[in-house]
Amino acid sequence: MLRDYQVKAIRDTYKWLYEHKGNPCIVAPTGSGKAHIIAGFCEDILKRNKNAKILVLSHVKELLVQDAEKIRLAWPQAPIAIYSAGLGTKEISAITVAGIQSIWRKPEELGRIDVVIVDEAHMIQNEDEGMYRRLLSSLHELNPKMRMIGLTATPYRLGQGLLTEGDDAIFQALIEPVTIEELVQRKFLARLTSTFTDLKMNVEGIKKVQGDYEKQELESRVNSSDINAKVVAETIRRAGDRKAWLVFCVSISHAEKMRDEFIAQGVRAEAITSKTTSEERARIFADFKAGKIRAVTNVGVATTGFDYPDIDVIVMARPTLSPGLYIQMSGRGMRIKSPGHHQDCLVLDFAGNIARHGAVTKIIPPRRTVKTGKKSSQELGDMFKICPKCHKTVMKRARECVHCGHIFSELSDLSVNDDIMEGVNDSEAVNENTTQEKPSEFQRMKVAYWYWKVVYRKKDRMPMIRVDFYGEDKLQGPKQLFLYIMQEDKAARERTYIRMKSLLQGVRIPELEKFDNVRILYELCETVRDNFTPPSWIEYKIEDKGSGHFHCTIPKWGWDE
Repeated sequence: MLRDYQVKAIRDTYKWLYEHKGNPCIVAPTGSGKAHIIAGFCEDILKRNKNAKILVLSHVKELLVQDAEKIRLAWPQAPIAIYSAGLGTKEISAITVAGIQSIWRKPEELGRIDVVIVDEAHMIQNEDEGMYRRLLSSLHELNPKMRMIGLTATPYRLGQGLLTEGDDAIFQALIEPVTIEELVQRKFLARLTSTFTDLKMNVEGIKKVQGDYEKQELESRVNSSDINAKVVAETIRRAGDRKAWLVFCVSISHAEKMRDEFIAQGVRAEAITSKTTSEERARIFADFKAGKIRAVTNVGVATTGFDYPDIDVIVMARPTLSPGLYIQMSGRGMRIKSPGHHQDCLVLDFAGNIARHGAVTKIIPPRRTVKTGKKSSQELGDMFKICPKCHKTVMKRARECVHCGHIFSELSDLSVNDDIMEGVNDSEAVNENTTQEKPSEFQRMKVAYWYWKVVYRKKDRMPMIRVDFYGEDKLQGPKQLFLYIMQEDKAARERTYIRMKSLLQGVRIPELEKFDNVRILYELCETVRDNFTPPSWIEYKIEDKGSGHFHCTIPKWGWDE
């Protein structure tokens, strides 16, 4: 039985296919049941047309097994076969579940294909090269009417942006039937919690290759006996009685040394890497699920295709600039847990990925590099605080802890930290310009950093940009400026546009007429966060608006010589 959002994914995809040419991609969060959606498509397509031929593609053999199992579970009589050298079978049927590495050179063996379904569709590049593109091109020559459907939790690639961006994009639409927030609130996904780690890996100065840290330089920086020992010791201390720990490392050597360090500190552990045989990998996963092993270290293995719901600790010892990899790592802990296990998953982020990318519920897709303005060194971690009662992390603006209900009322509560799941029980609707500070005359504040974010006005859900200015005193909350760039009044929009350009020191931004949808606001906020430094100072005033409401006004700002 499909869930309502899985049915919606199928219906919305059919509707798009009927109305458009091209290929849609379904965005389904990790743990939402992509394999069930694939199974639903296969059964429905073949019951509508018994002569149809369907090809399900993936790059990971574990996903091939999962997809085939879900199809058989949903439809025991399904005419299904698996084509994968790694699984020791090369058969073709009405539904062929195939590994791209095994089939891409052999389109003639498949013959006419009517529908291609690509699991983990973000693996397809937007250039006319690679195994996927070559196979799809050959299949399209055999059947020009062939349609393709993608599924992914991360519809973007580093340096490429969204899968739908660019003239050569293979997908023309993203279909998003459900969000992580909704799945957590409906108890279909487990909540992630994060806590401030004592050790933070230093990646400053490491060069970047193809959008991410250069692997050898990264390994030499983070894979040391001292760092490994501290990561393991802190993991043991913070994980407590949690039972299943999954550790992400930067290299084979790092994974093996981390495994050895866990063992040395009294924790049963194994490592899984590309060197691990299929038989040994199966044994390790079986022992992990049976509780015989507490910690599994890995590199590039357990990000996709590994399905163990009871993982209750994620250890990020792998810094990454890839939001997709960050989401994949986090997603390993989001399955609903069995009775007797912690019902949330603790994320110990020694790598700084949460600060780097923000909450998993609020990821902004990467875009093509914008080379303009000054690079800001500020990270997002300063937007968070730790609850003094339960010691878990929440957004810095939160008045109430979403974990234990603690009410933040004093400055002593505002210690900085990071929260991996912003938005669950934390509405983005805001009452603009309100503050808890007492009335004051105009004051000048030195700006340490700023943060641009899209929010929605509470009374009418109008999207707007909120600029948070933080001073040097981290115990003091931000001074907030709201930019109503999408309001109906044209003159007011023009005044807002002039203020926005002033904040960005006159750097060219999209024309005012382009600010007609919320997407442009998200793009602008991301560009500013990545490329611009804030004013050196602002002038602000707190005014009493009555009924206990105070208003922050920021009329002036400037840069020191």
